[in-house]
Amino acid sequence: MHFPLPLCMISFSSLGALLAPIVRVDRLLWTYLIVFSSLCLASYCFDELKGHPLHTKIPDRQLKILGWAGLVFSLAGGVYLALEINLALLLWIPPSVFVILAYNKELFRGRFHNGPVFSIGWGGIPTLGSYYLQTINLSLTVLLAAAGTIVFSLAIWTLNHEFRSDLETVKSIATRQGDVEALASRRSAGRGIWKITRILCYSITMFTIAFYTYRFLP
Repeated sequence: MHFPLPLCMISFSSLGALLAPIVRVDRLLWTYLIVFSSLCLASYCFDELKGHPLHTKIPDRQLKILGWAGLVFSLAGGVYLALEINLALLLWIPPSVFVILAYNKELFRGRFHNGPVFSIGWGGIPTLGSYYLQTINLSLTVLLAAAGTIVFSLAIWTLNHEFRSDLETVKSIATRQGDVEALASRRSAGRGIWKITRILCYSITMFTIAFYTYRFLP
């Protein structure tokens, strides 16, 4: 997963936990492990298997091993927490697994490979799930926060997907015609989109750090 995108997932899950009246550090650490293994490892390994959109050179066999290992670890962690804390936590496993597999592996003819599913899976579920792990409850406050992280995630998805087909069309036409200036403009536009994405990731990270400071430092 391209850095700093993992910072968004960690920030969303942190915000959910920090909204809880009492923050249990051990549960927060478990949240980080599960989020990393599922949303940062498994999901992007599966995504890379579909045509290598991240342009890595990792062999497909290793991607499959890493992807399924990450998903199995997150599942095991969820079951362990449910047995140790509350069986109601098991309810979070099916939708989380479904989002990862349906979106990244483009199941059901890619019907769920879209912005709303991405924003719920990568923004809403980490925020709500982290809060629920802390409190075994939900509140209006965390629902509003989850709505914010969903919109934030949708903005990132839109930036990186909405214009992809147009940029690829420009690249294809410019390559055939040997238009160097058009190719340079296309690369510049791609770099600009990625720059805005990084700025958004760093902004939510700084906000989360500020929230940490507010909760834990005098």
